[in-house]
Amino acid sequence: MKIHKNHPLVIFLVVGGLLLFLHSLGVLRPVENFLIYITKPLSGRFYNWSSNLSRSYSDRRTNEDLSAKVAALESEVARLTVNASEYQEIFSENEKLRATMKFITDNNFKSVEAAVIASETTAADSRDLVINRGARDGLRTGLGVVDENGVIIGQVREVKDNIASICLTINTGCRLAASIQNQNHTQGITDGDLGLTIKMDFIPQLEKIAVGDTVITSGLGGNIPRGLVIGQVTQVRNESNEVWQSATIEPIVNLDNLTVVAVIIP
Repeated sequence: MKIHKNHPLVIFLVVGGLLLFLHSLGVLRPVENFLIYITKPLSGRFYNWSSNLSRSYSDRRTNEDLSAKVAALESEVARLTVNASEYQEIFSENEKLRATMKFITDNNFKSVEAAVIASETTAADSRDLVINRGARDGLRTGLGVVDENGVIIGQVREVKDNIASICLTINTGCRLAASIQNQNHTQGITDGDLGLTIKMDFIPQLEKIAVGDTVITSGLGGNIPRGLVIGQVTQVRNESNEVWQSATIEPIVNLDNLTVVAVIIP
């Protein structure tokens, strides 16, 4: 193959060889130094630009890695929080069951332990609880229901095969035969008062009732045993020209936080 003398490759080889020869002789050193001098700022800028680009990429990767780790840690915290909540709930339920069993055993009562599974509004001033026990467990209407401390919180209103509804002592229409722990052990009937407190009406004027007196079940009627605490007297209404007096009774437990109860079967 014949290569023409003015072919670009020939020219490149000739020029390259000449430059190498002149470089070896040191003839091009002033030119080379000049070129280095004038290109030095550009090379510095190029180095800074490439360095910044590399650092930016590294920082972005680091931030992405940190974000992924934070997300993983947040997920782990959420999982542990759920587990701790479930453990606390189980622990609380077990504590209440143990307390309920102790109360039942100490008083030789027969009972059916139950879990509160729902709350139903039956009227503007009434709210029933639904428990997971029913007729198949021996429940019937009128039986008393207590919390883990043995405080009566209501009575069975309606029973089905596997569930039952409980009217709370503060509900209108939830009536209990009661006795005030005063000198005369005043007897009467308590009734819920607008879903807020409990009232006891038709108390003879001669009976001595005081704020702070404890009100218990009297045992009359046979469905609910005597001695279950209903609440404490917080107000006495006594008018001199009236035949009867009445009392306001406050429950001693929070009826909004019930999760485990027991139905007393006499």
